[in-house]
Amino acid sequence: MKLSAKTKYAARILLCMAKQGNLVPVSSSWLSAKTEISAQFIEQILRQLRIAGITDSVRGARGGHILVQKPQDVTFGTILKAMEGGIELSNCLDCPDSCDRCRKCAMHNVWGELQQSLYNALEAITLDDVLRKSSPDMRC
Repeated sequence: MKLSAKTKYAARILLCMAKQGNLVPVSSSWLSAKTEISAQFIEQILRQLRIAGITDSVRGARGGHILVQKPQDVTFGTILKAMEGGIELSNCLDCPDSCDRCRKCAMHNVWGELQQSLYNALEAITLDDVLRKSSPDMRC
């Protein structure tokens, strides 16, 4: 399993927003300068994060993007779900009819256990955890 660039960038963007706090909206160009991700790609990512209810946009001269969830409530599982729809190690877990061996396959339960373990690990790490463990001079 390999995370998409969108998911990895979403984590960087959210971490950067969490460092700023949620009182001051930040622009896409500011986020671009801090994260070294193009402003256009940031807009695409923020659209998905807004739909997921993690961020929001503020209009106007002092507008921008804000983190609406607390950093301690945003897990890496939440980010993965918002960007990729969740974890799918094998098609047979979400769609048993995709494999005619599914009901008698010794690996089916293994894939399920691995997927659940990975999901639990991602749910155990929050943006707040990363903020607390990083030094103030670390980049987003």
